[in-house]
Amino acid sequence: MNKRTYSSAALTLLVVTVAAVIMNITKFYLRHYIFPIVLIVLPLLLDKGFKYKRNIISPSLKGLKLFLAVSGLVIVFYPFLFFFYWIYYKGYQFGIPSAAALSDAVTKGLFAVVVAAIPEEFLFRGYLQEHVFKKFTSKIIGIITMKNLLTSILFGVVHAVAFLDITRAATFFPSLLFGLFTEKSSGSIFYSVLFHTLSNILAFILWGFIG
Repeated sequence: MNKRTYSSAALTLLVVTVAAVIMNITKFYLRHYIFPIVLIVLPLLLDKGFKYKRNIISPSLKGLKLFLAVSGLVIVFYPFLFFFYWIYYKGYQFGIPSAAALSDAVTKGLFAVVVAAIPEEFLFRGYLQEHVFKKFTSKIIGIITMKNLLTSILFGVVHAVAFLDITRAATFFPSLLFGLFTEKSSGSIFYSVLFHTLSNILAFILWGFIG
């Protein structure tokens, strides 16, 4: 990988982060429509060596096995941890949301597929992990590769800066899972997008129970 690729990647992340900060501060009303386009188009424009691959959205059997295993664990254990933190530790009240509220939560989660899951996975996993850092395949911690680790660090940092909220850096941890899904699927972001979507929907639903 040449210096031009790294320069293009750095410029892409800089533009994306600055644009996100400005749009979030100003509450630009079209940000949910324009920003996803920026995430996808920018690396294609700035990095001439990056080409769209057909298999980037193709499912795979290995990816499916990992997706089902991890998704099952998340569905079983995450709600318990979520409620323990927000109700027991933070002191919020538990409440039963209406059917309309639950439907709205699912709708928001599905909307996030277009405005967050697909563009973010395309940029961070499809571009950074599998193109910019593709040669960094050595294992660092267990099954975590260097390219996954680097991408996840950037994922957390960009989220923290973009939203001006240090707690957003915690996205580093789910990012490691997104990276694993992509690696197991030979570079496809299909299951990382699917898990990203599942996580968003589950989070929106759980928030409906917090008063």
